[in-house]
Amino acid sequence: MPLDGANFILSPQNFRSPRQVLETALAAERIEPVAPRRLCWHMAEQIRRHPASWAYRQQRAVELAQVAVLTAGVVSFVALFSTNRIGWGGVAAFAAFAAGLMPLLLPVKGPASWRERIIDDLYEVPAAIREPALRLRSRLPEASYVVGELYQDRVRLDPYLVAEYGEARAILGIWDGDTVIARAAAA
Repeated sequence: MPLDGANFILSPQNFRSPRQVLETALAAERIEPVAPRRLCWHMAEQIRRHPASWAYRQQRAVELAQVAVLTAGVVSFVALFSTNRIGWGGVAAFAAFAAGLMPLLLPVKGPASWRERIIDDLYEVPAAIREPALRLRSRLPEASYVVGELYQDRVRLDPYLVAEYGEARAILGIWDGDTVIARAAAA
């Protein structure tokens, strides 16, 4: 019978958690991952170093100032136009319109945020971080690799690489452009 349990094999691997499997694979390849607290500190530091701009944080006040300037421009235009000062009314209207539009024309930097995505091609990772990842992939092909990236206004600032197996994670490296900030060490 197919469901009588005679073909069910209990192996030690059936009782190991994903964390144990990942740690065993890392130990077999002599890879010492980056400490999770190092990544937490790095992530917090990068968020601190890339804050939103003043105009973004004060956008309600800027909007109210725009309304006030445009209202003052319309009032001064009407007042000057009604007193036959058409030239000065046009200048006042143009100045108020330009001052009201200026915040819309200036670049405003929003807050930075971390995003993660799964990657298959490890060749977008620096070589110093890619090498242990490839060794781990040969030992544990079921593991997936996640790149976390800090974005601020669609600009990628500072990525990191994490190996995942089930709910277990091992940090393999942090880099910024060509500069490796932290990487898994060969034990």
